[in-house]
Amino acid sequence: MVAAAHNPVLTGLFAEFVPVLEQRLLDLVELLGLRSDDPRHGDESHAALVDAVVEKDAEAAGRVLHDELERTLALLHSRPGH
Repeated sequence: MVAAAHNPVLTGLFAEFVPVLEQRLLDLVELLGLRSDDPRHGDESHAALVDAVVEKDAEAAGRVLHDELERTLALLHSRPGH
């Protein structure tokens, strides 16, 4: 997404912290067990997001993100202790 913006400042900034952020997100997914019931959780949404970006459809991208975040939040709320 950052590369698609063609903004050298953002590209440089993200290059510095994306590897750490990516690892911590993977750690969080593992810790919360988000993929324990569905190892492909989020895959369809990520593919739809890429399609929306390629098509330059900001509204579709926003809907995809909103829907995926809602599903993930519902999953988190369904976990014991949450």
